[in-house]
Amino acid sequence: MMQKLISNKKLIICACAAVAVTAVAVIALLSGKEETFRSILVYDVEGNAVIERENVGSMNAAENLYLESGDRVSVASDSSMRMKLDDDKYVMAEADTVFSVEAEGTDADSRTKISLEQGAITNEIQNPLSEGSRFETSTPNSVMAVRGTIYRVELYVDEAGSQNTKLSCFQGKVGAKSILPDGGFGEEILVPAGSGLILYADGTAGDVTDIAYDALPSQAVENLLGMMENGQDLTGISVEELSKLASETATASDAAENETEQAAQSVTEQIVEAEAQSSADEEADAQVHTKADTDKNTPAKGNGGKAKAPGMEPKTEQPSTGPQAPDIKPAKPAKPVNGGSMDNGNTGGDGSQNENTGNNPEDEKSDDDKKDDDKPAKPKTYKVTFKYQGEVFATQTVKRGETASAPVLAPEQSGSWDFDFGTKINANTTVTWKTE
Repeated sequence: MMQKLISNKKLIICACAAVAVTAVAVIALLSGKEETFRSILVYDVEGNAVIERENVGSMNAAENLYLESGDRVSVASDSSMRMKLDDDKYVMAEADTVFSVEAEGTDADSRTKISLEQGAITNEIQNPLSEGSRFETSTPNSVMAVRGTIYRVELYVDEAGSQNTKLSCFQGKVGAKSILPDGGFGEEILVPAGSGLILYADGTAGDVTDIAYDALPSQAVENLLGMMENGQDLTGISVEELSKLASETATASDAAENETEQAAQSVTEQIVEAEAQSSADEEADAQVHTKADTDKNTPAKGNGGKAKAPGMEPKTEQPSTGPQAPDIKPAKPAKPVNGGSMDNGNTGGDGSQNENTGNNPEDEKSDDDKKDDDKPAKPKTYKVTFKYQGEVFATQTVKRGETASAPVLAPEQSGSWDFDFGTKINANTTVTWKTE
């Protein structure tokens, strides 16, 4: 009997141990899958980028931040961001780019989709996908699918205001389809390495042509150069040629930025000069009118030195012993100095000119107000700069006398812009983020 009890106890202990081992194995598998697969990691941010997550809100992108499937990313101007998916897929977003990312499934049937809303991204898929896996990039008018390649997708607006998609394939091949106006798809066009294609907003597609590397923006060239320096081969260009091109595009970008700043400064100087000239012309006109009025109202001398004001009879009789000034009322009444009285000629008892300190609305006008009277027909605008942690987060151009509006995206969940958005803008303004 005792041996039977001992045997039953051993069986129970073994069964519990087996269950525990199985549970540990399952947890280890799940943990390993979560850590090594379908991860979306932000590994580099230059400038500013904002992540929008459903049921959470907005947060600032930062290095080593893990994203979730469905997150929406907005990269600010003069900024860039890079992500790593599953340790072998990379997405590099350029300035002024907005996109969302979806990553689901397992290593056998992974599904990755980058939905580009504006701007440009470069994708690098280092290892070929499994048969059941897909990696897609979509835009409002196209869908592109790959199995293992390096390619760039850019959304741009043409002269007619239509948003088109520009595809450039640097390695491998990309299958591209246009989205037709009725919502259907056009025929797939296979774009090989070293080639590019434009997919137009109306559902049509251009010809497959060679990539013009020298037409790529500096951020795209820098991304490609980094890949080549890490051992990747790109079709149609060598690492030496790309390195030289990167140097040239950086120099051209700096020159263009300097030229833009100089042009803006020149325009500002021209406006200031025009306003100064307008003020000088206004002052000269006022002097001419004052002299004309003085000449008109000054008595003409004659008849033995007796004064006579032509066309004007004095209201009261004046002594005949000297020249008399006609009784002329000033255009606008002036208050007496120190509470005293003024005669019609504004002269004191000693014949000296009294000081007029009355509140004449014309005298109270500031120099800026006088300049505004002659401002050009085009409304003056000012720049409102939004700063977060000392860096430019966003900018707005606001007409004089109008109000600015808060940026759609917030730098972080807690805090607010330290500014009253009901205030009218009459000068260049800087608004900072205040953390609560």
